[in-house]
Amino acid sequence: MKPTISILAVCAAVAAAPVAAQEVTIKIADSLPADHIITRNTTDVFTARLKEELGDRIAIEHYPAQQLAKAKDILSITQAGIADIGYIVPSYVSEKMPLGGVVELPGEISSSCEGSLAFEKLIQPGGKLDQLEFQPNGVRVLYNVALSPYQAIFSKRADVTSLEGFKGMKMRSNPGAMELSLQSAGATPVRMTPPEIFDAMTKGTVDGALLPFTSTFSYGLDQIVGSATANANFGSVGITYAISQRKWDSLPADIQEAMTRIGHEVTASACKAFDAAEVELTAKLAEEGATVITLNDEETATLTADFASVADDWAAALDKRGKKGSEILSDFRAEVQALRESGI
Repeated sequence: MKPTISILAVCAAVAAAPVAAQEVTIKIADSLPADHIITRNTTDVFTARLKEELGDRIAIEHYPAQQLAKAKDILSITQAGIADIGYIVPSYVSEKMPLGGVVELPGEISSSCEGSLAFEKLIQPGGKLDQLEFQPNGVRVLYNVALSPYQAIFSKRADVTSLEGFKGMKMRSNPGAMELSLQSAGATPVRMTPPEIFDAMTKGTVDGALLPFTSTFSYGLDQIVGSATANANFGSVGITYAISQRKWDSLPADIQEAMTRIGHEVTASACKAFDAAEVELTAKLAEEGATVITLNDEETATLTADFASVADDWAAALDKRGKKGSEILSDFRAEVQALRESGI
């Protein structure tokens, strides 16, 4: 008679067998060149650390350079599930996230770390901007940055060598706060995203743009820049990488914990890298032959006066639309002040 295998024996054997690795696939979409300094200091670090901790349990697919969608459409494809994590810049979708433009107000921050960490307080899960703009759009921020204060860069044909020459220039801009900054300084804002700037400056569609030098080099714009300011402060931009809430809810708790923890670490480390790079690239731009314009005290005072009402006008315009512009501005300023007092 053949030996029989009891049900208990089968159950014991199954219980003792190794559990197959659970694989989660994450698709990340952005509009940046694959070697952009933002990618190198954020997404590359984030994905490397996740793989180091989770190994084969997670597979990550990164689609840079607008492979899945243009910058303004990445929120939509993240909501639709085409991407799981998207490069979402509130000012690119200002009709859906107008309050997120608070980081772009001129003169409000003095470094990437001030902007990144103050912005993080408002957009992290449970923060006021999370509740007002990210949750309603079905996404949850994992990591974010605000770049170092923006400078004005000009094409060689624009031939700008002083603040006075800024007036009348056509300058690339994000919608919202950046437009107000340019108008207050006497320039004409032209809306476009960073990947469009090179062609626009080359063809003369715009005379220049507002960007940090980290982005100026990442997009190859240093090749066509004739001059740039070095100590102005035209605001910044709030950049987030956010996961769809639907995808988030499907993840195991330990993967959620790893993403949250690593995302916070990436925000903190990236902003330091951006601030350090900005100093180095200012010198490099001059070495490449561009005229680096250092504003004197009088010019700085003029620009400060031009910017004085921009933040209040931005907040008031949102208040009139039933948005909490003044409240968010006050909260953001309070977070920046707290960072300064803590020595950040």
